[in-house]
Amino acid sequence: MLLLVAGLITMVCLPLSVLGASDDRDALIYKVEIFLHPKEGRDETVDIQQIKETVEHLNDIDVLFSFKELGNPRIILILDVEKACSWPQLTGFLSSQGYEFSVTSLYHCGDFAKELGLNLPNDMWASSFGNDDLIMDKVIFPVKDLSTLEYNEKLKWIFEEDLAIHKNGQPGVCFKTLAEFPVELVYFAPVKQSKSEAIVGALHGPNNFHNEVTRIENLDYYTGVCQGD
Repeated sequence: MLLLVAGLITMVCLPLSVLGASDDRDALIYKVEIFLHPKEGRDETVDIQQIKETVEHLNDIDVLFSFKELGNPRIILILDVEKACSWPQLTGFLSSQGYEFSVTSLYHCGDFAKELGLNLPNDMWASSFGNDDLIMDKVIFPVKDLSTLEYNEKLKWIFEEDLAIHKNGQPGVCFKTLAEFPVELVYFAPVKQSKSEAIVGALHGPNNFHNEVTRIENLDYYTGVCQGD
């Protein structure tokens, strides 16, 4: 990931091939993480509300998902940027406020699964989340000494597991980063027992991978008020 991407401001009207890989698939999808480090006089709740209102009114940038990390001042946005020229609306605002941010190019896991020979149902992936307990699960698949065929089979196995979880009533959405290797997937899903059990089973099975789970909340429902207040 690009940390402190102030350089994005200079990307006005760059060709899409410059913004991502040459085979971008859905290269106009980005994960933007915004860090609000504590400083004197900062009101975290006010800042987060300002960010939320700002991104909702950006031209030619659709907010697919927006989250806040539980217990930490980090905002996670999944954006569909229709025009590269639209970036300065966001990057200019974030830089002017002194926020640290990072950007990662993504595309849908359904498209990636097709490259592996799997046709997952279109309704498998959630398009929104309610006011639920949520997680962001970043999963990295080490290459190790696997052949390309073995590595692809490992990835197909995880998507087959995802499909089984979906059929058991667990909603979620998945994106792949554009970097080729090691493959990194990012999941967003409600916290449910079936998901937790599936993760534990996979971690102790033959298809080991590295994963990092972060508790998050839907930014649409964020108020800054502690529960019970």
